[in-house]
Amino acid sequence: MIVHQSRERGGGRAAWHWRANAVVVGYLAATLVAMGFHVAGRTSAWLPVHILLLGAATNAIVVWTLHFTTTLLHPAQKRAPRYLPRLVILNIAVLGIVSGASMHRSVLVVLAAALFGVVIVSHGWFLLCALVTMRAPRFAVTTWFYCAALVALMFGATAGTALSVGVQAGWYTRLLAAHVHANVFGWIALTVLGTQVAFWPMVLRTRIGAGTESAARQAFPLCAGGLALTLAGLMAGGRPLAIVGLAGYIAGAARTLEPFVRTAAARPPRTPAAWMLAAATGWLVVALVTDLATVVRAAGLAAVAVDIEQFVPWVLAGFVAQVLMGALTYLLPVVLGGGPAGGRRIAIVLDRWGFTRVTAFNIGVVLVALR
Repeated sequence: MIVHQSRERGGGRAAWHWRANAVVVGYLAATLVAMGFHVAGRTSAWLPVHILLLGAATNAIVVWTLHFTTTLLHPAQKRAPRYLPRLVILNIAVLGIVSGASMHRSVLVVLAAALFGVVIVSHGWFLLCALVTMRAPRFAVTTWFYCAALVALMFGATAGTALSVGVQAGWYTRLLAAHVHANVFGWIALTVLGTQVAFWPMVLRTRIGAGTESAARQAFPLCAGGLALTLAGLMAGGRPLAIVGLAGYIAGAARTLEPFVRTAAARPPRTPAAWMLAAATGWLVVALVTDLATVVRAAGLAAVAVDIEQFVPWVLAGFVAQVLMGALTYLLPVVLGGGPAGGRRIAIVLDRWGFTRVTAFNIGVVLVALR
């Protein structure tokens, strides 16, 4: 269903995706360059982390949540007006935040963060309008996941701005822990969990299994409520509340991933895109379990913040970067035009040495995690 609707005639949609996804690929390349500078000791880990999250991941999520919402829900307004200018403004804000933080210019960070917030709120408004005017409510839960992810992003971005400007020592560890949880398990993970309801069977070229949508509807309050409790506990300095929230979030993630596992068991992954998405989901599960164990055994929030900083690199590589690469590997041949023949040509190029690349990448993530 989604594949056929995405291959619209004419160059409008293809041109849109060429421009939008070229920005994502550019940020991924910039992340590698920044990582090289970090390894050489010329910059902190903050730079590649935020180029990946603010640049690559945020652009990809805005583009693809727009795509999936309009495709799945069939809202009255198919495309929000002037979305390309919104992406331009979004990236001006991202570059302002990254450069301002790198140069320790607090005023620039605050102004850019405010601009960033305006774009994200406008995107959230479009998603809510799509829910109100939808003609096909079957997958409405997917867009509800997106809306919750946007709320988490606004919280995480606010906490990050406060950290960049400077806060009292007692608040630093609380804000840091909440900032990481809101952005990784909120903005990124909630989006992924909501999308995989329809996307994973599509990647495996099979039908959506019975009970998949109901599982997502049951999981949504657990994930969204669990994340809210986690953030409240971290901000209040109450680890027991954060533990309860994380447990609820994990229960929700397990519920929504149950059809994911069942579908993969019935039709195992065969393409590089499917392998990457399966591996990325596995790393998300490992990250959630590791995070819960970290909060449970930590002596206090200061220890939680230290442990979080240690496992962020492999979570970002194994989960965030890999889910981006897997999604792009599958979606680009579908939406870039040229018909079935053109899509196959692009897929052949992207799939070349696929299993070797996926294996090598995940071995690298394991080495980073064990270092």
